Amino acid sequence: MKTNRLSLIFQACFWFLIVVLQMVMPAHFLDVKVALMFAGINTILGMTAFYLNSLWIFPRFFEKRRFVLYLILNLLVLGLLSHVFFNIDVLIFAHFTTEPWPERMPWGTPERHIFIYFRIFSMLVFITFISLIFSLIRKVQVQDVNARQLSKEKSDTEIQLLKAQINPHFIFNSMNNIYSLAYSKSEQTPEAILKLSEMMRYVYYDCNRDEVTLGAELEYIRNYIAFQQMKSPHKQNIILGSEGIDESFRIAPMLFIPFVENSFKYSKIEDVKEAKVEIMLSTEQGDLSFNICNTHPDDGKVPGSGMGIENVRNRLELTYPGRSSLKIKDENNLFEVEMKIRQS
Repeated sequence: MKTNRLSLIFQACFWFLIVVLQMVMPAHFLDVKVALMFAGINTILGMTAFYLNSLWIFPRFFEKRRFVLYLILNLLVLGLLSHVFFNIDVLIFAHFTTEPWPERMPWGTPERHIFIYFRIFSMLVFITFISLIFSLIRKVQVQDVNARQLSKEKSDTEIQLLKAQINPHFIFNSMNNIYSLAYSKSEQTPEAILKLSEMMRYVYYDCNRDEVTLGAELEYIRNYIAFQQMKSPHKQNIILGSEGIDESFRIAPMLFIPFVENSFKYSKIEDVKEAKVEIMLSTEQGDLSFNICNTHPDDGKVPGSGMGIENVRNRLELTYPGRSSLKIKDENNLFEVEMKIRQS
């Protein structure tokens, strides 16, 4: 929209300048009204050359790299327009002159005719050159808009595909958890199914939106932790710090859960009593920080190598370009993730 407005402003200013310039010289030897008519006819011919080039000749020949035909056709058009105005000038405006033309080039002589024709042709060549520049700039702008649109569509498609990868992953893990509880005939199986129902409702309904509130994402994490706790006979060492956060903060859905899942998976917190998972969320001045760390045994498995981690990286780059950071550190059997998102 802004580009179109600037284009219209440029064209209006350009044609105003052409009208003024076309009145300057004739005003010395023509009546004001006749000079205005002279400038008007000049401008109409100029506009014919300008828009014929930009709307028809340029897209049909120049854009298709048929440069020789483009040049030849423009020369023919300029020659024809010059001939039209030459006849108008000689047959009509010569009779309205208020001052005699210099004796060295009187009306009706070949020298005078050549001068008139050269003046008209030069003006039209200049206008056609401006039209070419205008068309090239407009072409670049259109290509830029199209490229950005394609990039956005590509990003939206990729985000949807990345989000789609989460759902099967979540279902497989959850069903395994339910199976484990049912197999051990745990009394917590009905509660686990209820928690699973709430989580699936979030995944399949809320997560279809581009953004969710931090409060909704946090509630999902709480349900996930409670769901995992049911699988272990001992109390797991899980810390969730989220005091004072802005729960209305809007984020892309399911950004944190791959790290939460990895923490439970690689810490072996269900079986190892000394294992620990610590999750901290904070919001401050429009920035969101998510930190999670977990212990993991030195068994050769790399906590940050799963598909979910790469999924989150891609989503952050697509959804928050230049406004997010993700740092992962694995030292002394302690795996840590730090994610930061700026709201704007």
